[in-house]
Amino acid sequence: MDGYASGVHHHGRSKEVSWSRTFLTQAALCFFLFAAFKIGEPQIEVPLSSAPAPDLGTVRSVEPSTDFYFLSVAGGSRPIESQSWLLKQMEMFAKIYKPKFVLNVAQLGEEDPLWHNATHHPELLKMPWYTTTASKGRGIGNFMKKIELPYDQVLEIIGIDTGVFQNLLQNETNNTDFKEQIDWLRQTLASTTADWRIVVGFNPLVVCNKQNNKEATKLWGLLQDIFLRYRVNAYLSTNGCSSYIYRDLGISYIEHLRPTDKLHSGFLLHGVSPLDIKTYLVDSKGRVKLKYSFTQQGRGAI
Repeated sequence: MDGYASGVHHHGRSKEVSWSRTFLTQAALCFFLFAAFKIGEPQIEVPLSSAPAPDLGTVRSVEPSTDFYFLSVAGGSRPIESQSWLLKQMEMFAKIYKPKFVLNVAQLGEEDPLWHNATHHPELLKMPWYTTTASKGRGIGNFMKKIELPYDQVLEIIGIDTGVFQNLLQNETNNTDFKEQIDWLRQTLASTTADWRIVVGFNPLVVCNKQNNKEATKLWGLLQDIFLRYRVNAYLSTNGCSSYIYRDLGISYIEHLRPTDKLHSGFLLHGVSPLDIKTYLVDSKGRVKLKYSFTQQGRGAI
């Protein structure tokens, strides 16, 4: 009896030791996987490619997880056929999802040709268009729009005239213009109590390796510090590097393709819920090519 009891006890200890080793091994693997993801910031980068993007479906494939949508698109001049297809698809999505406004990421502000041609599409005129500017003036294209969401939250859209930043890099403006623009951005963000904070500007802020220089890097670092301090969730712009989505330190940098890109054309549909914002890249044929989401805490996922 004693021998049998001893044998059973020894067998139980072996299982316990084996289980402990398995647990420790799995914990170590999880740690190294976590470290691998963290070391590689930015954690999410979706590259542009000359190959066709995967087709995720058509207009009805967007998840009806929210009752608040808005559109965003890169302004500018396009060939008549491309422009017509783009506006028709935007109008079709507008009829189904009832977006509350359009962000027109443009260089020319109210003189933008896409905006002028959109006036021929009645469905697109049922909502306001907020248009950016990249001027050579002192931030004349700045704006701030506060949007009440249907679940006791607030979305704030802050448009900045990025022409001042680009002119500074090209030595076409002085430090006074730059300082005024930075001060306006700081003061605007400091005064907001919005749950969601999205900054939008024509020029991309991500520095590409091919064009990296000290001035651009310094400017990029300064703006990123401001975004981090005032809890900006995302920055929307036209594309400048090789990605649609670039996430760094919890901030999502979402780029729109310029009209000169012959391989891709489309717009973005954004769905805002209490927990996250889902962004869908839609091509000029109405096909959903990419889905991305991010939260107020900066987590993002494809």
